[in-house]
Amino acid sequence: MARDFLLEIGTEELPASACLSVLDLLPGRAAGLFAAESIDLQPDAIDVLVGPRRIALLVRGVPETRTPRESAQRGPAVESAFDASGAPTIAAAGFARAKGIAVEDLQVREEGGRRYVYAVSRTEGRPTAGLLPEICAKLVRDMYFPKNMRWGARDLRFSRPMRWLVALFGDELIPFAVAGVSAGRTTRGHRWLGGATDVPAAGAYVETVRSVHVMVDQREREAFLWSELRRLASERGFEVTDPMDKMLEVKFLVEWPTVLPGRFGEEHLRLPAEVLVTAMQSHQRYFPLRDPRGDLADTFLFVMNGDPAFAGQITAGNERVLEGRIEDAEFSFDKDLATGLEQMVAQLDRVVFHVKVGTMKDKTERLVALTGLLADRSGVTGDQREWALEAARLAKADQVSVMVREFADLEGVMGETYARLEGFHDEVAQAIREQFLPDAAGGDPPRSLTGALLATAEKIDNVVCAFAVGEPPSGSKDPYGLRRAAMGMVTIAAAHGLTYEVDDVLGYAYGLLERFPHLVPAEVVVPGAADFVLDRLAKALSDEGVARDVVEAVLPTSARFADLRTRAEALAAFRSDPAWDDLITTFNRPSNLAKKLAPEDVGAAVDPALFVEEAEGLLYQAWGTAKETVGEAIAAQDYETGLREVAALRPAVDRYFDDVLVMAEDPRVRVNRLRLLAGIAGTVRSLAHLDRLQG
Repeated sequence: MARDFLLEIGTEELPASACLSVLDLLPGRAAGLFAAESIDLQPDAIDVLVGPRRIALLVRGVPETRTPRESAQRGPAVESAFDASGAPTIAAAGFARAKGIAVEDLQVREEGGRRYVYAVSRTEGRPTAGLLPEICAKLVRDMYFPKNMRWGARDLRFSRPMRWLVALFGDELIPFAVAGVSAGRTTRGHRWLGGATDVPAAGAYVETVRSVHVMVDQREREAFLWSELRRLASERGFEVTDPMDKMLEVKFLVEWPTVLPGRFGEEHLRLPAEVLVTAMQSHQRYFPLRDPRGDLADTFLFVMNGDPAFAGQITAGNERVLEGRIEDAEFSFDKDLATGLEQMVAQLDRVVFHVKVGTMKDKTERLVALTGLLADRSGVTGDQREWALEAARLAKADQVSVMVREFADLEGVMGETYARLEGFHDEVAQAIREQFLPDAAGGDPPRSLTGALLATAEKIDNVVCAFAVGEPPSGSKDPYGLRRAAMGMVTIAAAHGLTYEVDDVLGYAYGLLERFPHLVPAEVVVPGAADFVLDRLAKALSDEGVARDVVEAVLPTSARFADLRTRAEALAAFRSDPAWDDLITTFNRPSNLAKKLAPEDVGAAVDPALFVEEAEGLLYQAWGTAKETVGEAIAAQDYETGLREVAALRPAVDRYFDDVLVMAEDPRVRVNRLRLLAGIAGTVRSLAHLDRLQG
């Protein structure tokens, strides 16, 4: 027999972030606690339902009795556990003590032809109802939230104060208490539309709370909201939009949602659409509407959690609040237009970028210099280069605008808007907006080449500044979004064919900071930042299906994104070539012996006058030809040819090792031979570090 189980935690209003963390962590936590008690559940048995005033765990088909289990932990072999007389040794006693059992309770079992002692424990079948109180208490006490609070004199840390608990196994009440709140079967409905009611059984929970105006399943609420939003928009000839993904929050802020339309003054449509959308969504979580041409409408939709009987008053209140916000934005917009971008640029020295690396004026000067360097390295000339430099000069102007101070989400957007209104070239305006792209993992890069140059300069400066002030990403902490910035560099370079050397531009960027004191030295910052950025390329290539060891093999060979990608693809393809074994042998045999060469002799010239065996001269000649061909192949990025040329050295390498004693008694001959082998290994490493490959 099986019964459904319900645990409901009633709270004060939870923030959306807390609801999301519950959905992310509670299913796994619950499954683990049931499994630890040997209570077997079906794979899809656990359901978590979250709303603003409740967290509900509903588990279907929980068996009434837990499954008996036997656990056997292997200890030392019998010959180590007992002496010749059969008495337990120190090893046996220590193992038994560690497992919490008496030494005489150890069992002997055979495994793989040998006999070992085992600590065997058994869990007997027990009624599930007797195990559930402790499971419930653990679930509540160990709940994780991004931000917690205490209330009263309670020790429990929770997102918001708990007000009630419901715990039922079928129709049986499960008694437990946490933080002075005892579990019962009474839940509470909607704060204004419902009241308290008893849940007769766990399986009746969803419909019971529905009777007191609570739509407890967040998936049902979201589906209902979208249906209502689309219906009301369609009735008015519009399409509903949610550009800032506010549904992710809204569905957790309501228990019995109602969607209503509102309007703002049509005269406000003279403002840029992004300003109006931000005013609607950033603070109020309204849903903008657009007409069939894509133009913003003066009608919006909003979601309320109140009594529909007061819809008129609630709508008027929301319209009044939005009207006030738009009027504030309109005043700010007009003030910014009167100021102008040039005057904003002149005020950038008033805004601190980072206390250790200067103001936004300093950052702007670095962006102009970096944008020019990137253009030069990538062969961008003429108007596009000049547009990119102009965009870099104006990129941070809107940081001192009244609009961005009020709506931080509009940085870049307002810069573009003001640039267009002041008659700057479209490429300049577009680049100002695109400087932050890609703005999320997997996001689109800038569409314009001008924007690509500026966005790359922005990311390089951010990465180098963070490393220079001693604040690189650490573990899961990345407060400046540098991993996203580095991946953005990779994405932009691939999309627009930018061909700069990573360490070159990072070194140049550090040079722009040298007038600031107390920075981490360049010899630490530049290699560290380069490794950090190239690691993002490695991740991108791995995500695209290139074997990680192949990526690792080419990373030391270049500092250009496109070149590394080409090398990795060529090496991955060559792995299935019949000449692969020849390539590996050509590298492994020389490189293994070349490790014996003293560091001061690495890279030194080979002296043919010291050759004794014919095989030495033949290998030296073959290597010279191959080295020249490989150099030409690298210059042409024809890495297949380079790899094939090196693989073709195998016959000469094999004969060399058959005929030549590398570790000759004469030290001059020995060192000369090791130099030859090191040279061959170095030629291979100019293509790929094959010693980083696995298998």
